[in-house]
Amino acid sequence: MEQDGSRRRRRRLGPTYRINDLPDDVLHRILLRLGSAPATARTSVLSRRWCHVWARLPGLVFRDYGQLRNRSFLSSIDGGLARYSAPTLRVLHISMFHVASRVPAARVAGWLSFAAERVAGDLWLCLPWRPADGDAEELGLPLCVRARTIQLGIGHGFRQLRLPRSGAFAALTFMVIRDARIDARDLERVVCWQCPCLLELQLVAISLVAVSDIILRSTSLRRLNFEVGNTSRLVLDTPSIEELSVSKLAKVSVVALKLAEIGPRRDASGPRRRLLQGRHLRWLAVKGSHQVMPVLMRHFDTVDQLDLDLAVSSGEEYKSFLRATNKLAKCDVLVVKLTTEWHAYEPSLLYLLRKLAGTRKVVVHLPWMECSPCTAGCNCDRKGSLNTDYIRLESLEEVEINDFTGEDHQVKILKLLLLCKDISASRIVVNISRLLRSLSEGACQRIRDEADPGSDIKFNVWLNGRWEPYA
Repeated sequence: MEQDGSRRRRRRLGPTYRINDLPDDVLHRILLRLGSAPATARTSVLSRRWCHVWARLPGLVFRDYGQLRNRSFLSSIDGGLARYSAPTLRVLHISMFHVASRVPAARVAGWLSFAAERVAGDLWLCLPWRPADGDAEELGLPLCVRARTIQLGIGHGFRQLRLPRSGAFAALTFMVIRDARIDARDLERVVCWQCPCLLELQLVAISLVAVSDIILRSTSLRRLNFEVGNTSRLVLDTPSIEELSVSKLAKVSVVALKLAEIGPRRDASGPRRRLLQGRHLRWLAVKGSHQVMPVLMRHFDTVDQLDLDLAVSSGEEYKSFLRATNKLAKCDVLVVKLTTEWHAYEPSLLYLLRKLAGTRKVVVHLPWMECSPCTAGCNCDRKGSLNTDYIRLESLEEVEINDFTGEDHQVKILKLLLLCKDISASRIVVNISRLLRSLSEGACQRIRDEADPGSDIKFNVWLNGRWEPYA
């Protein structure tokens, strides 16, 4: 009789019993798909057993999508971390975009302390940007010994981000720091001594507390994105570097490189024609100032992809640009984005194209507005500055044009490029600006009319998250 009652009760509560019988690893997979720690906590109403399952999840995600008030969202982070019971956490993700009031440094420090104790995987902390004021606080990053990746967006008006003075980020291979003020010596110490396994470092929109040189020494570092204000000079002692991006730097020095053999190049002067070794990067990006170009081009013979996002002015500044870019590394792909100030765009672009050799693909980002005319006597007015006859791109296969809006000044640039025989004979892809869904009538035909008969020109428009052919 008792067994019959139990069976009836199980039939009546069958779904609940089936939920209770699921193993923890299956429940974890279900809850992780929710993608939100507060949402997983609310599943405790489904079953008594679920009350504590979420507190042992391998990952916690707190995202502010604007649904919660400031206090509710911040309290959900505090409460979730306080109730978490597992000794190890693979992922901790905290990002907020709609918190209007400033989050106190002590509160953020509590989250980071929890991460230092529990995270054995990925740490992501992104705070909303706030301007610094007279009452700005300092924030300290504790030593996260077991973290493999750390991504910090600290644009919250903190006076300074303090880095640990001792110990090692023993497992760290990937670090991103954005929108923070850091002491130069703190940064050097972490990179040079405290991150023995670091493979990739991204320093974006960083400002040093005081103007200073920066010396980065690392035998493991392979990828570096360096966008650090108040840097008077960057010294790189990174023999394993493969990808490098520097922004707004006036001076850079390369101390040590690991020589990588590049193809069957031989020294013709030697009696035995011994193999030479070249210095190679997979990716090199120079943004803002062109002053560091000579040093970088002197140290790297070949680059898979060379990105040049340079500012070009008139007069003496233009002469400096010409000297700095007189020699370009041999590259497979060249990406060009020029910002001109009181200077014509076309002569600068053509000058760069004349320096290429063996390039397979060229990517050009067109200027949005028509550039201002040059000052009187500018060097770009010299004879032949707009001549395309000296551009030799025999290896060119594809030209990609981005940010096309159909404006007259852009059409003029494209017409000039099509005068080059190697460009006109290659495959040409024109990507319409992502801000547009259509062009003025006849804009595409004007470009096709300038190309040689039989030229392969295709127009694309950005729709539904991908490039689609445009009529």
